[in-house]
Amino acid sequence: MGFVTILILVLAALVILSILFSVFKFFIGLLPAALIVVLIIWLIAKFSGNKKDSTDSGIHNPVQPTNNNQKRKKARNVSVKDVEDKEDNKNG
Repeated sequence: MGFVTILILVLAALVILSILFSVFKFFIGLLPAALIVVLIIWLIAKFSGNKKDSTDSGIHNPVQPTNNNQKRKKARNVSVKDVEDKEDNKNG
């Protein structure tokens, strides 16, 4: 590679890095404003929410049904089949 090619590559890298720096500097400058907005939204949600829902704090166990949902219907015409172990299949 010649000197001119290396110079062009370095200048291109410099331009790309300067553009990236300016973009990230802009986003980093917006962080305090974003944190303030998040804090305001959180405070509004905390104080205007239903008191019953705030004690739950959104914890949900998918295994146990919640009080709001209807209970599941019982299964009908179900047969159960034993599952054989993998070791039994290899030996037999």
